[in-house]
Amino acid sequence: MAMYDDLVTPGILNRDFLHTLYDAAYMDCEQDGDGDSVITESGLKCIATLPSHQDAIHLAILFPLKDDVSLKKKLECVNRINDRYIITRAAVTKDASLLLCDYYIFLNGGVSRKAIVLGTKKFIEVTRQAAEEYASDIIA
Repeated sequence: MAMYDDLVTPGILNRDFLHTLYDAAYMDCEQDGDGDSVITESGLKCIATLPSHQDAIHLAILFPLKDDVSLKKKLECVNRINDRYIITRAAVTKDASLLLCDYYIFLNGGVSRKAIVLGTKKFIEVTRQAAEEYASDIIA
């Protein structure tokens, strides 16, 4: 039965729990003004938020984009990332000023604390790699 004590389910997840989880894993984590967890790793800031339905953890990394790069080139970058990477989803914000990379960790049925920490670290690493490989010339 102890095996199930480690599972994180939508019923126990909240912002403070998530922050404590990352902090206990020795990740560089702070809470922003909204209470969301901001994890700094590999030079990137990953924002971990809880959707209103709280059955998932939403991870997002934003990259400012150069103003002098065409929308076409920005969208080509997004398409390359989405075509070649599964763990991160890329998009350009409406005003085309930011590259958004995100991922959801779904909690239905329960997910271990370790899986959340390792999933977050993997998302950050894959996103860093994707940005270096396909977006280095458009990131400001």
